[in-house]
This record gives sequence, structure tokens and C-alpha cells, in this order.
Amino acid sequence: MQNPLFFAQDQYLQDEAFTGLLQEHGITILQDFLEYRPYAEQFIQQYLPEPLPRTVILGLNPGRSGAGLTGIPFLDFRSLANLLPDTPLPRNDTEPSANFFHRVVQNVGVEKFYRAFYVSNVAAVGFLRDGKNCNYPELPMAAQRVVEERFLAEMAQIQPKRIIALGREVEATVQRLFPDGSVRISHLPHPSWIMTYRLREAQSWVRRYTQMLLQG
Repeated sequence: MQNPLFFAQDQYLQDEAFTGLLQEHGITILQDFLEYRPYAEQFIQQYLPEPLPRTVILGLNPGRSGAGLTGIPFLDFRSLANLLPDTPLPRNDTEPSANFFHRVVQNVGVEKFYRAFYVSNVAAVGFLRDGKNCNYPELPMAAQRVVEERFLAEMAQIQPKRIIALGREVEATVQRLFPDGSVRISHLPHPSWIMTYRLREAQSWVRRYTQMLLQG
């Protein structure tokens, strides 16, 4: 079976009505990750177990310097190089959120982390407007509904027991989409908030993240 994340990404790119709707509002989908998918496939083959974990760590959507390039949530190329040390990578891009997240992964232990957590975003692809990242809540409402339907389809394959939302906006979205209490929902500050407003405390936050993730 195709990886649920790849399947979701491909659905976006094949949906001409969706891309047309975005273009009407000056928004495009980040597609560079397609060029580098073989590296994402290698990462998945090496680290993701079968069946996939049912505890989900969830962000909003990829950014242009991180997962928008690698196609892997919260992984930039510099972090991916650490995870695939024997594979020459074509880029060395780095991004603050991915940098922080990778430090957490290393603190937990890479294999232990990816055996325990499925990492994703509400939107499997990133968006760009006027050369800048455009987050999914900034999309037209009709496009937001498509994003949420695709996210729920991805989660139907994972069947999560627990979702750890990164940021209050993600938490509010998940609570709205899973109102019946079937999924346990918790919250952690988004890595971008930590790297923007608590940079001097970043290592302390790595330890706090690790502790909260492993509490179960």
C-alpha cells in the first residue's frame, strides 16, 4: 500500500479544480518535493514501521525551506542528511522549526521516535503566495474544506488513538474535526514559536518536548 502521506500529496497535485481555485487567489502549491521523493522514500523505508504508529504528531502544513522540499513533515535537508548519512543529498537547506524538531527526535532516539510517532500535517502540501509561505487557514474556505477532507482520509488509514497538535491553531482544528472524543488530543507549542520567541530556551524546550511526548 502506498504511504498515506505520499497518497495525499499526489491527490493535491492531480486535483485541477483545487489548483485552479488556489490560482484564482494568487496561491500555488509547493511542488519541489516531487523532485526529491526518492530520498523521502528511502527515509520511509528505513525508519517507518509497519503498521504505522497510531500516535500522530501534527502540524499545519509544510514550509518552503523544510518539508516543502523534502516532502517529509518537519524535516529539512540538513536533518535528512543526518538520518541518511550514507546517501549524498543534493541540498543542505535548513529551517528553524525542522532544526528544533530534529533535536527532539535525536533526544528521544531516532528509531524509537519513528516507531512511536507518525508525523504529519493537516495539509500534506505547502502553499505559496507572493513568494512567501501561506498557511492552510489562509486559503479560501472552499480550499480549506478540501484540505480537511484529505486530512481525514489520511487519518482514516492511520486510525489514530492520540493526536499531539503542535500549536493552538492545529489543536482547535483537530478538536473540531474529531468532536466525538474517539481520539485523545493534546497540545505542544509549535517549534516555530519556540524558535522565534524562546530561542534562548530552545534546549530546555527540547527536554520538555521529549518528556511530554514520552509520557504517553
